[in-house]
Amino acid sequence: MSRACCVIIISQIIFVCVDAYNSKCGKVHLTVSARDTYIEMNWITECPKYLQPDEIILSRKNMAGRDEDQDILLRVQPLDYPDGYLKTKVKFGHPFLPGGWDYNDDVGTKAPGPHCFPYWISSFNNSHIIDSRCLAIQPTWMADNKDLLADRYLDTLLLPGTHNSGAFLGEGTFQEQFILNQDRDIWTQLVFGIRYLDFRIGYYGAQGFFLNHDKFRIQEVRPLFQQIKKFLLASPNEMIVLDFHRFPYPSKFSEEIHNRFIKIVNEDLGEFAATVLSGMRTTKLREFWALNKSLIICYNNQAVVESKKNETWLWHPLRQYWGDARSLQDLKRHIRKVIDERGDLPKANPFWALMAELTPRPIDVFFGTYNLRKLAQETNREITKWFRDEFGKESNIVATDYFVGNDIIDIAIDINTRGNRNKTIS
Repeated sequence: MSRACCVIIISQIIFVCVDAYNSKCGKVHLTVSARDTYIEMNWITECPKYLQPDEIILSRKNMAGRDEDQDILLRVQPLDYPDGYLKTKVKFGHPFLPGGWDYNDDVGTKAPGPHCFPYWISSFNNSHIIDSRCLAIQPTWMADNKDLLADRYLDTLLLPGTHNSGAFLGEGTFQEQFILNQDRDIWTQLVFGIRYLDFRIGYYGAQGFFLNHDKFRIQEVRPLFQQIKKFLLASPNEMIVLDFHRFPYPSKFSEEIHNRFIKIVNEDLGEFAATVLSGMRTTKLREFWALNKSLIICYNNQAVVESKKNETWLWHPLRQYWGDARSLQDLKRHIRKVIDERGDLPKANPFWALMAELTPRPIDVFFGTYNLRKLAQETNREITKWFRDEFGKESNIVATDYFVGNDIIDIAIDINTRGNRNKTIS
């Protein structure tokens, strides 16, 4: 009798250990602060107390399976941080991209697969590792998981994106606070794993076409096209959705100006542009890959698209859902409402994008109380939780500000592969 009880007790203990090390409890990830690019430690705390991690470690090497010194940077007692979050004093900044993926490296040196920066976070329970992850780039995540993604329909994918993707370069306090929505260039966004780009185009006569944030001119667009082109040459199986979503300057963006711009887009990116797929809801990713064209170019002017019958690579407008939210509660309600009520989307382009960011109010601009970096810092942690735990499986494109401050890329990979992806990382 006592032996049987002992077996039961041992079985229960084994079950508890398996539960602790395979549940979401104690799962970890690293982000980068939108405000000042310091590394942030994040871990999941929603679990029974006896399963919670009792130590979180930030190190320069993977703590799992290594006997040598892991170059520990910081040890944290989770009980001291009940929210499962700590912004460290370790500066990430803008380092070279690993795996040969820096922009100036030759295309031939770029190794496929995910690649780690020298920053790892690990969670422990009773000296056993629960989870360990590095801060990484994911330049070939679609190709890496080709077998798992091949039978996914295009409009059922969860695609990580950036809002105002070209708004990453500017000078002066006002631009830094209220015009820039990103702090990484287009190449770096794509190398990290972003697959949706939101462009707004301005035309300035002899100076040419620029990326704008509303009426504010930021930078010339054609050098950004070259960054996209170079990435597609290095990662030909990564599907990118390029959305020309607004044309804010001049206020009358005439048909002639549209024609000039479309000609330039075709010259620079036409060789990669996928023909519009009329039956997209029944098109699987394997069929898309078979076309050997990995760029979907959406153009948010229905009349112009309809007038360009011969430009079969020009996709119909993509619908963005913009909440114009001033608080996290309003933003979350907006996202839930869109998911529940959006209904059928046009057959011509059933892709749709949730613009998951807060909008500063005029009073914020006037007094400088909430700038775009502060709002992104406030929003990004919640974005990670919402799409990891609630919205991810029901969403299509999620565009964020200062994207390295959230975990939406890894969430998208996990959801698209239904959690079965190969997580081997170097």
